[in-house]
Amino acid sequence: MKFISKFFVLVASIIVVLGVGAFLLPNLTKNKHSELAMAADNVNPLVKIEDVYASTNAKPIRHFIGGGGEDEYTYHLVTYNAQGQSRTLAFDSQWKLKPNKFLKISTKGQNVESWGKVDRETVPSGIRQELMMS
Repeated sequence: MKFISKFFVLVASIIVVLGVGAFLLPNLTKNKHSELAMAADNVNPLVKIEDVYASTNAKPIRHFIGGGGEDEYTYHLVTYNAQGQSRTLAFDSQWKLKPNKFLKISTKGQNVESWGKVDRETVPSGIRQELMMS
């Protein structure tokens, strides 16, 4: 009987630790550009996929040759979600971004799921103003 109660206490403790971690981890990984932050957000069920917007006026922070011999560029972009909350994301592109354009980026925390150019008019006006000032 003592073993069973200790087992249930251990299981309950693990569930509490995982639950608290799932709630706290998104705040700890926000604006972090490491593989660990991306992996943590990717497996966390509390981190939802959301669309954010960015301006392409940033310069690449790194240029390298990819595994297939293609040019790759790493960017750190300030993005804004529909509520106007900002987040810095890092992602790789196989070409240089053209300046003065806008991107719509689908993210799961620090993971960039997909991204593409959007017309200026599709970016919400409040977000567009923030992007033009940054």
